[in-house]
Amino acid sequence: MAACNGASNLASKSYDYFSLLQYRLAPADVLKTAGPKLVPFFKTVCVYFVAWLPESDRPTIFAALLKILPIACLCGFVTLQGVSLTKQHDYSRRILLGLIFSMIGDVCLVWKHSYFIHGMVAFAIAHLLYMRSFGFRPLKPLTGIICLLLMLPFYVFYFPNLKGLLFYAVPVYIVVIGIMVWRAITGLQAQIYSDDGLWRWTKLCACLGALSFAISDAAIGLNKFCFPIPHSRAIIMFTYYGGQLGIALSTFSLDDEYHLRMKQTLKSQ
Repeated sequence: MAACNGASNLASKSYDYFSLLQYRLAPADVLKTAGPKLVPFFKTVCVYFVAWLPESDRPTIFAALLKILPIACLCGFVTLQGVSLTKQHDYSRRILLGLIFSMIGDVCLVWKHSYFIHGMVAFAIAHLLYMRSFGFRPLKPLTGIICLLLMLPFYVFYFPNLKGLLFYAVPVYIVVIGIMVWRAITGLQAQIYSDDGLWRWTKLCACLGALSFAISDAAIGLNKFCFPIPHSRAIIMFTYYGGQLGIALSTFSLDDEYHLRMKQTLKSQ
């Protein structure tokens, strides 16, 4: 009898838990919770852009350190959301690993004349980890086909100047980016058309982050293989940091979201 009562209480609590999650969150409430944890990220981004140390012309360890500090801060943010080896934290753990590989790629691109291909490999692994985090359900193949077709013109632009390993690595990298963006978009599509409305804003962050990351990579490719882009470094880094921020924000924990929605519910009563 006690076991039945316990199961009933658990089911009731679970129902209340997810019922509260139906309420929309005010952006101000989200900002109050996530904002303080992101202060180090915004500060280090400002330091990077204010310092604006030369990288490819005169690469230094200090320049590499300034470049990866914002991503290291996002690693801290993701860790605060909860990271472990359990299935519960599969998503945040993969995002954290993706950020770590992104830092490796950042360092390689500071010395891009020698380690550009190494940076590509590191970022490709990061994209694969993000892709795995976003999942493959629902599949929505039409969205994937559209994403890959949109990536095809970039390969056409790059092709005349691809030599050596880049001839093979660049098309593979483009496909990986396309799949990563596809999975981020389908995650948002699934939430938009679902009835429960859970985590819509985190899926939106993941989608916008993936798109911004893809824009950053496209700018790198066009600037390197096609034609010089005015203010290319500023464009690349702004969209890159924005993309990583969006992806990191998608790990915002369910517990935090639950408490915010509960507060919102109590206010409305």
